[in-house]
Amino acid sequence: MGCSRILAAILLLPLCKGLFTNTAEGGLSVMKFQHQAILDQTGAFVMLWSPLEDEIHIEIQVATTGFIGIGFSPGGGMKGADIVLAWIDDFTGELHVHDRHATGMMIPLIDKQQDITVAGGYQNDTHTVLRFSRPWNTCDDPDDMKLSGDTTRVIWAYSYRDPEGDMDMGIHDQRGTKSIYLREPRFSLPTFSEDVKSIDFLASEVELPGHLDTIYWCQIYRIPGLVTKNHLIGYTPVIQNGNHEQVHHILLYECHLNESSVHYEQWLTAGGRQCLTANMPSSWYYCGHTIVAWAIGSEGELFPEHVGLPLGEAYGGADYFMIQIHYDNPKLKTGVVDSSGLRLYYTDQTREIDGGVIMVGSDVEPTMIIPPRQHWKTIGICPGECTESFPKDGIRIFQGLLHAHLLGRAIAVRHIRNGVELPTVFKDMNYDFNYQQQRVLKEDMVVMPGDTLIVECDYDSTRKAIPTFGGENTDDEMCLVYFTYYPRMELSSCLSVPAVSHIYRSLGVQKVYFEDKVSKMFPALNGNRVIDTNSIKEMDKKFLEDPSGDFQDLDISLELKRIVAKSPKEYENRTLYDMLHDSRTWQDPKVLAELQDLTNYGTHVLSCRRTDHTLLKGAAETARYPDFISFKPIEDDVCSPSHSEVYVPYESKVTDIEGHRTSEGKDTNKKKKGGSPAEGHGSHTSSAAWVTASLYPFFLFCVSVWRTFMY
Repeated sequence: MGCSRILAAILLLPLCKGLFTNTAEGGLSVMKFQHQAILDQTGAFVMLWSPLEDEIHIEIQVATTGFIGIGFSPGGGMKGADIVLAWIDDFTGELHVHDRHATGMMIPLIDKQQDITVAGGYQNDTHTVLRFSRPWNTCDDPDDMKLSGDTTRVIWAYSYRDPEGDMDMGIHDQRGTKSIYLREPRFSLPTFSEDVKSIDFLASEVELPGHLDTIYWCQIYRIPGLVTKNHLIGYTPVIQNGNHEQVHHILLYECHLNESSVHYEQWLTAGGRQCLTANMPSSWYYCGHTIVAWAIGSEGELFPEHVGLPLGEAYGGADYFMIQIHYDNPKLKTGVVDSSGLRLYYTDQTREIDGGVIMVGSDVEPTMIIPPRQHWKTIGICPGECTESFPKDGIRIFQGLLHAHLLGRAIAVRHIRNGVELPTVFKDMNYDFNYQQQRVLKEDMVVMPGDTLIVECDYDSTRKAIPTFGGENTDDEMCLVYFTYYPRMELSSCLSVPAVSHIYRSLGVQKVYFEDKVSKMFPALNGNRVIDTNSIKEMDKKFLEDPSGDFQDLDISLELKRIVAKSPKEYENRTLYDMLHDSRTWQDPKVLAELQDLTNYGTHVLSCRRTDHTLLKGAAETARYPDFISFKPIEDDVCSPSHSEVYVPYESKVTDIEGHRTSEGKDTNKKKKGGSPAEGHGSHTSSAAWVTASLYPFFLFCVSVWRTFMY
């Protein structure tokens, strides 16, 4: 008898195993997702997703047995958000899921058109899991958001309790928002081979001043022990705990001067200095070629397996480097001491080809002006006259960082070849200042000699009462793109800025004093001067002897006070700075229209610089917005009235826990908290709940068999 029971148990174990091993827990089949992100600080809310051509598949795993919600928001808040809200009834095991939208800080409304396909969900003692899919474009405007490769602000929330009904629920217990690129992989650091080394370039306990909201801090570094060629293959940020709010961005520059050791070795033990001011040593101005560009929200960067950035002067790189950290302290906090920086990964097992970084867009000058209370566009041009210096087979861009400040809403790079615009590769029409992760391309973007690149930035200043200028402060603006590419070339940056004459003439000023000097103020064309290394040594010696220096403000817009109107009479002796800060200036729509037109499509002053920060020889000094045939993308997601294979909770048939089919989405055989699904336009009844109920006797039998086997 005992042997018979054991034999029966052995035969039945494979059938019972599925009830004890959750390889397909809650009725969900095992699915390998392409991407994963932890949305909160504690790991309680995990999102997994796979972007397909026409739709996106999403699973959320949340540490709660109450309701869970995930949504897509235009600005990171509730208003206008497209939300999926779900819970599993603690009494019945029913899975309730709705496609909803929020009109404000209130319970999200159930969409009339349900555009999600529910794969299933389950709940255990600690977590609730939901899996669903939806089209990128549901055509349910305005209730749903069209999802794309732009920055997506994902909002999330959960409660520790189930709702009382579909529209009867308490406020969430936890919530948050996180910006994500849905179509691109999240950054993850691999396990490196033994040949890969790392070194930290960290600031030396910088104490932020309590009277300035922005400072830039610079320091000189060297990678010791480089006796052969090495390649930089990636980096990650090292942000000191508690200082994430203050560290805005970090750049790493190569330093290039003849006899570099004479100029830079002395600074390795001297600590850092405030940069971009009179406190900055002269030799540091020749640390101008960017090789790392990290900004807030980024987790780091790794280069493709065949590309590395060369290290060492003898091998096409540099021996000395300068780190620049932008500290943002808008609350003027005191006592903040920081030692943040970068961790660099490099190897002597060199890659196939040398790569580099080129910066394109608008030069950081105060002639980049965004008037108050406007939706505004700025443009930076990298014309064919600069790209003619590219290698004959062009360069291949594999990733890029789009950069603006607080007013930035969209950034796009237009690519022109032979008078025809090519498809746009780099763009973000939902730019988030707090999420500046590199955009990694699936296929390289090839830029040939003679091509033109135009960086266009859109801004929203509707909440500002004063103009905003190009500048270094967080409250100033930028419009830049850092491209990482191969093969490495001499050109380091390709920037432009509107001619200053366009600014004052759009305001009605005909002439200014010292017009010839004024025309050369922006950008400061000091890169074509002869480098006097002896003078640099003497000036640096003074900095070493007297390292003291008070922190200075970085408001470069004050330079506009040096431009004084000469005519007509009504503007005589008024500074350009004062005119731009006069609210009456911006009340004239003609002034606004002419300023927008001239600064974008008028003459731009160029700045094409080499890796040593000097101007490219023979390059043009000015450029204008080119004429070209614009690219018209094919609309591949045109909305149609039909929607197939979507989950519609109320109209669809549902299955109750006893396995009975109901005719109108109503449960006639059971009682549960919150009433019937019909009271809130219905709910999805989980197939997992039905399976659990139907197989319950079999489950008990399996337990009996297991006990027999064990005892």
